[in-house]
Amino acid sequence: MPDCISFSSKIKDELIKQPIKKTCCQQVFLYNILKNSASIVSEGGSVTLVLRLPSMGYVGKVGRLLKKLADISFAYIYKVRDNLSGGDYFQCVIDEEKKLGVILKELSLRTELFAASPPPENILAHLENPCCQSAFIKSIVVTCAYFQNPLKNYHFEIRMKEPLMANIVRNILAKNINCKLKTHILKNSDVILLYSKSFENFERLLAFLGVTDSYFELENIKIIKEIKNNTNRGVNFETANIQRTANIAAEQISMIRSLLKSNFAHKLTPALVEMARLRMANPHLSLSELAKLAKPKISKSAINNRLMRLLDIYRQYEAEINRTD
Repeated sequence: MPDCISFSSKIKDELIKQPIKKTCCQQVFLYNILKNSASIVSEGGSVTLVLRLPSMGYVGKVGRLLKKLADISFAYIYKVRDNLSGGDYFQCVIDEEKKLGVILKELSLRTELFAASPPPENILAHLENPCCQSAFIKSIVVTCAYFQNPLKNYHFEIRMKEPLMANIVRNILAKNINCKLKTHILKNSDVILLYSKSFENFERLLAFLGVTDSYFELENIKIIKEIKNNTNRGVNFETANIQRTANIAAEQISMIRSLLKSNFAHKLTPALVEMARLRMANPHLSLSELAKLAKPKISKSAINNRLMRLLDIYRQYEAEINRTD
């Protein structure tokens, strides 16, 4: 299912690119990466740590955190072909045994192939902070989550092996003020599955993770689905026309949402604000139908003119962002 994998990968790649500024959050993030992506190899009395990471983006992120927090560097990095999935991954080896022992002890990670163990006291203390809760969930998503392509279903799941860790994840998702997301739980002999099949939870989790591109892609997919469903009930348009109408409306609504949240919102006149609200509330309607709903009623041409003015202001907003970057 390449499309499903692609959506999961896109979310995770966005997360890996996000900066982690606080040391406490870096420790929490690295703890989960090591716990869920690394293994200990003991040969001839020496101990090495091997990480399996899916891309060079991950390699760079984890490498920088290890260097900063423990002054550890990867000794070797191998690109390996996964015959099962058909994709590639990167195997990273750490052989600085003394430094490795220090960070494993600090993070309470045992050398017995990371046997089940609770997070250390310093990690649990960090999890009292909302910023560290966010870093914790992001690192769990990077290593343990799967998102189905929303074109098919609004389904995500997090696979955990340890009941205590699963409970920590579930409690943070439910109680964090910026998330408040309830997941279902499914247990079997070797895995604990936290999952949800609702759009609201899918949307809320992406917003909490701060993956803006994936979030807006999800919103656009929902709009297109709604427009197609509503249009198909009333009129038997050709498929190409339906797609075109849906895409245009989705782009307009995505643009309006971004604009209303930006520092350019003050540039909107009352008439443009009303136009923005009218379009967002009626994504499936044509310009003529929107004109009939306007108060007072205006012409189709006036509706189009106001949408074009909104687009002009949005382009100004985009230009300022590009200059800032």
